[in-house]
Order: sequence, then C-alpha cells, then structure tokens
Amino acid sequence: MGRVAGRGSGVSVGVMVTLGAVVMTGVGSMAACSSGNEPGLLGSAFNSAGIAGGGGSSDAGSSSTVSLSTSDNALPGCGVGPDGGVCGCTDIAPLGDPPNLYYVLDRSGSMATDGKWTTVRTVVSNVMAAIGPRGLFAATVFPASTASDTNADACDTGNQVFPLTPGDSPPGTKGANYQKFLASLALQPAGGTPTAATLASLIQPLRALTGKTFVILATDGAPNCSDESSCSSAECTLNIESDDGCSPATGSCCVPPEGIGSNCLDAQATVDSITALKNAGILTYVIGIPGSEAYQSSLDEFAIAGGTGRGSEPQYYAVSTTDQTAIQTALQTVAAKIVGTCTLTLSATPPDPSLVNVYFDETIVPQDPANGWTINGATVTLVGTSCQSVLDGNVLDVRVIAGCPTVLR
Repeated sequence: MGRVAGRGSGVSVGVMVTLGAVVMTGVGSMAACSSGNEPGLLGSAFNSAGIAGGGGSSDAGSSSTVSLSTSDNALPGCGVGPDGGVCGCTDIAPLGDPPNLYYVLDRSGSMATDGKWTTVRTVVSNVMAAIGPRGLFAATVFPASTASDTNADACDTGNQVFPLTPGDSPPGTKGANYQKFLASLALQPAGGTPTAATLASLIQPLRALTGKTFVILATDGAPNCSDESSCSSAECTLNIESDDGCSPATGSCCVPPEGIGSNCLDAQATVDSITALKNAGILTYVIGIPGSEAYQSSLDEFAIAGGTGRGSEPQYYAVSTTDQTAIQTALQTVAAKIVGTCTLTLSATPPDPSLVNVYFDETIVPQDPANGWTINGATVTLVGTSCQSVLDGNVLDVRVIAGCPTVLR
C-alpha cells in the first residue's frame, strides 16, 4: 500500500504484495499409443467448430462446450508408442463462452519494494498465456497509470490499461495478445492506494460486459486516499504500519498540519464498492501481496463482501513471500477456480471412446468412474477427486486428447 506524501518532507513508499505458483503450460504428458496400425488423425472429423457454454464459476454442475482441433503443438508421447506403434493425437480444446477475468492491480509506491510490481505484472501475464482462449482478460491499475508520488495526482482513480481480450491459442502460447498485455503493465509503481474509488468506477462498465465477469483484486495493503480530513491513530495507516516515526501508541499522524487525511484507512468505502459489484452479479477475489499482513481483517471483509471468502482465516488469498512462485500459485488458483468445470461437452462425438485421454496440467488422468473421468457420447465428465481438484483451483489446464488408447486406472 502506497501512502500519500504530506507528512514531513519527501514522498513515500509503503507496504508490499503476495501470491503463489504452479508452472502453467498448455500441453499434456505421455499418452498411451497403440501398437501396429495407425487409427488416423481425427482433425478431419473434429475441426475448430464453434462452441457454446463454458467456464465460469466453480459449480460442479457447470459445463463447458468445447471443439476438437488438431493441435499444432505435439504432445509428449503422442504419435509413436514405446514399441514403435503409431497413433493419431487430436487436441480437444475448451474454447466456448469464456469468463471475463478482470484484474484490478495495485501499482502504488509500495509495490516497488522487492520488485513486487514486476513480479505481479509477469505472473498475471503468465496466467493469461496458460489459460489462453478459455478466458477473456482485462486490467485496470490504481492509482491511474499517469499518477505519480505528488500530492496532486497520487490518489487519482485507477484506469483501464488493457481492454477485454482473449488469451492466445492454444493455451500455453505467449503470442501477440500476451505481449500486448505484458506491455500494458510496463508502469512504474507510484502514488497512493485509491482502491474504493477505482472499484466504484468499474461497476457500470463491468455490468455492461457480456458473459460472466470476475474481479481479481491484488493489493499489498489497505486502501487509503480517503475523503476524511483526519482520523484517529487506529485508522491512520502510518500509525498502523509504524511508518515515518509513527506507531500505534502515538497520536494520530493523519491529523493536519503535519499529517493528512488521505492516509486514513478507507476500508468501509471499499467494502461498499465490492458489495455493489456483487449486487451487479460480479464476484471479487482478493489477493493480499506481502506487506498486507497488518490489514488481514480488512482484506477478510473485502473477500466476504465479494462473495469469495474461503470459509476460514484468512478469507482472502494471502501471499507471504514476494517469490514469483508464491505469487503465481495464488493467482493461478483463483484463475483455475474461475475457469474450472467438471463437464466438457464436445462439439462432435469421438468415433472411438476407447481412444480418448484426459490431461491435467501435462499429467495424464486415468479413466476411472470413481475418481477419474467418464465419457458418454460427446460429454466428458470429471468425477470424484478429479472433479474436486479442478473446482478447488488445483488444475489450470484440462485437455482432452483423442486418437491414442485410453489409459485406465
């Protein structure tokens, strides 16, 4: 959380940010191949037909309609078996009715600490690449991309820097859209933390979007930039963080003439904005970057108000280290919960269901009616622990591959 200049001389930088990681590529692992005759590629039967239905909330009853297309990227183990046998591999990529993942990212001055902003910028772009066309992505930063550390614009309401755009195809590709997304976030951390005003400004634009929209708020502290002229030490972020010679035991450092009210905690206004988003049908996930620890109760309130509380403390997704792996894990988990579904409806029925395999993040999932997956015509259903793993956000990339003999448990 960046603070606003005004106490003493000079400008300030304040708190930090957190997240967590799992490597996200877009390909599967070893698939069993037939020995002897080649069953043939299925690209002619399953092309890039359109799709309906799709990702969305983490409800077991949700479904995704997907299309079948021959993958440009060969899957490890597909095509030639260990005995030299050959089998065709066709990637069935879920591309229909993708949810909108709308990032609201804290770029306040404190995000410069330990390279937090650079890490967050890299990670959200990696998540976009991993999900690919299964999601649409956009980003707003706060304070505004033009804001600096001066009092005049340090609290400027955030602005959109990247419009809603699908990830590159196939999943795992760092193509043109990935590059544009990464470039849009090439900003320097600066200014305060106008979280409430920024979220409030997004209510109408996000309500107007087509499809299901989710806000992913990543911040390294509590919101400030409040309209209060002053506040008590219990509400002054400088006192809470023991910053600039202040402490919880001293008098408020947010009282003029030495202090300014813009450094007062703006938690209730933020809750109100998040509640308004939820009432508009838009859930808000909250990720606390390192430096946000002192504000756990506020971030808990934000997550609960956004309809995404985890059911236990912390209610939000807390990241305790600025390591890229940790930040990526947190962001990936949230993204996976958004796009995850246990029902995949194919655009055409595979001619031979005994030549179908399912992959989770490059690892093959054996067919098992209890804890693996089943296929019935054009519908693949994840069941038991496999389904739960997807809904829990532990799996980002689910791929269905046709052409090689099914691996059974």
